[in-house]
Amino acid sequence: MTVVASRYARALIEAMSPDQADTGLDQIQRLNDLMATEEDARKLLLNPVVPQDRRKRFIERLAEAMGLDPRVRRLFVLIVERRRLPILADVVVAYQKMLDQRNGIVRAQVRAAAPMSEAEQREIAARLEKTTGKRVVMEIEEDPELIAGLVVRIGSTVYDGSLRQHLAGFRQRMVEG
Repeated sequence: MTVVASRYARALIEAMSPDQADTGLDQIQRLNDLMATEEDARKLLLNPVVPQDRRKRFIERLAEAMGLDPRVRRLFVLIVERRRLPILADVVVAYQKMLDQRNGIVRAQVRAAAPMSEAEQREIAARLEKTTGKRVVMEIEEDPELIAGLVVRIGSTVYDGSLRQHLAGFRQRMVEG
C-alpha cells in the first residue's frame, strides 16, 4: 500500500459520514472489481490518447449505472485524471484499514490444520478479542501442513500454536543437546 493510496482513502473516509462509510467501502471495492475484470474499461481510462472529456463522460455513465455516491464518483474521477488507476486496489485496502480502525476492528488471518466448527471459531475469536481488546474479524484458511493446531496473524504479530512449530522446536532442542 502506498502513501498516495492512503491519502486518497483518507480523503474519502473523511468525506463520508460515519453511517455511510461502509457504503463507501462497498462502492470503491465494486469499482476496483470492475476495473480488474473489464479490460476494455480499464484500457479506455488508462489510454492517454482518449480525450479527457470522453473519459469523464464514461465515468459519469458508469457512476450512474452503478449508483455511486457523488463523493466516490469524484474520487474515481480524480484517480483517473491523475493517472493513478493502478493504485485503486491499494486505496481499497487502505480504506478498509482506516474503517476497521475507526470501528475498533482487527482482522486476523487464521490458518487451521482442519476445518473448525462454529463453536471453535467463536471461542478463538473471543480469546483474540480478549487479547487485543478489539473486535476480531477472522479470515480462516485450511492448511493441512500444520498437522494440528492454528497459526494466527494479526498485523505483524503471529501466534503459532501448530504441531509443526512444536515439532520444529523439539527438534532444535534435541540438536542443541
